[in-house]
Amino acid sequence: MKKKALIVILTCILFIGIIIMVYYAVSGKKPFKDLEPSEIVSATVRLTPPDRTIQIEEIEELTGYLNDVVIYNEDNSYTEYSGQGVAFTLKLADGTQTEVMAYNPFFVIDGVGYKTKYEPCQALSAYANRLLNDENAEIILEEPPRLSVISDETAFDTLLGTYVWQKRNSDGTSTVTQADSLHPLDCENWLFKFETSETTAVLNFAENPSSILNIQCWSEKHWNNHDASSENITVDGYEIELKPGGYIYEVVAQWDTPKSGYGGTAHYYFYIQVMESRDTILTSRVWQYQRGADNKGIEVFG
Repeated sequence: MKKKALIVILTCILFIGIIIMVYYAVSGKKPFKDLEPSEIVSATVRLTPPDRTIQIEEIEELTGYLNDVVIYNEDNSYTEYSGQGVAFTLKLADGTQTEVMAYNPFFVIDGVGYKTKYEPCQALSAYANRLLNDENAEIILEEPPRLSVISDETAFDTLLGTYVWQKRNSDGTSTVTQADSLHPLDCENWLFKFETSETTAVLNFAENPSSILNIQCWSEKHWNNHDASSENITVDGYEIELKPGGYIYEVVAQWDTPKSGYGGTAHYYFYIQVMESRDTILTSRVWQYQRGADNKGIEVFG
């Protein structure tokens, strides 16, 4: 009799456990339902893509979205998905820091993924994108933005050289970092050798600078020759004219710091060789043929 009673008790406990598990699996839980705006000292959000970080000023609005987030069972398969991740970094009044990421159909808390309710997670993601598209958005630049160059419908990355960069600390102070690099003419082994048939290129900054201070170039004949004279290059918006042949270019750009507390000056290096077009080559060969006084049956092939 006692044995039957024990079995009944164990069965009831198991049944209750199953009910609890099913309840949480179906209804989920709100990990930030009790979070108050006063508990958040500062917050940022990074959207990937386009790999931009924004300072959040309206902490109360952010808190409201976090209060509504619902998570279910733990699921770290989010690493196998592709899409836009919206990661919020929260610095809390108790001195701790936590990072949460809206990545539908997942919500990630300090690196641990959970299945999430679609609507609150989507609302949080949409909120972050509204901040990104706000013309007054305060973009955080922890380091000089990446610069790529586009020519002949192809983009390639440049090499970041010397820079001086300022970052704002959480206590309101600033930290300035200064990094030196090799001279552009010493970077032959580090620069991608890009060939183009175009005579122009477009500078594509991940975050546009306040101003482009200078652009200069050197012929590839002067690799490792620091005494070689450079030539100045004019820029129209972000488009530059390319020199014919192979040249090493240096771009110096500046980002102002008064508003966000992030910015500075950075140098970028790249190499481009402007190739002669097929028509130019053929025209040159025909001209040489016609100029030859001792025509010996030379033929020009298309």
